[in-house]
Amino acid sequence: MATKEMTKREMLIAVAEGQVTEEVKEKAAALLVAMDSEAEKRKEKAAEKRAEKIAGEKVFEDAILEFLDKEEHKTASDVKDAIDGIETPQKATAILKRLVEAGLVNKTEVKGKSGKVKGYTLA
Repeated sequence: MATKEMTKREMLIAVAEGQVTEEVKEKAAALLVAMDSEAEKRKEKAAEKRAEKIAGEKVFEDAILEFLDKEEHKTASDVKDAIDGIETPQKATAILKRLVEAGLVNKTEVKGKSGKVKGYTLA
């Protein structure tokens, strides 16, 4: 006669009642493997979406590199105002951050209208 596989609910009830048997341990181990697998799939999917987003913003990176120069500091707001498709300073900052990390752009603090702001120039 085939034995019925323990459900997650049955396993949790057994643990709550302090009845940790080999069957409960096996079920817990199987659930952990399934959880790890699902987490890995979510991580891969998020990485794919992030890569697609970055690839879609490549045109903005090129436009920013054309807009910036080596002498005059430009802020994220300046970039937003100058380049169509960049709707917010936050989006400009995110793209500029990637360019700084790639070594294509330098970032420094400069005096702005309302205190110190980040200024960007070509590297």
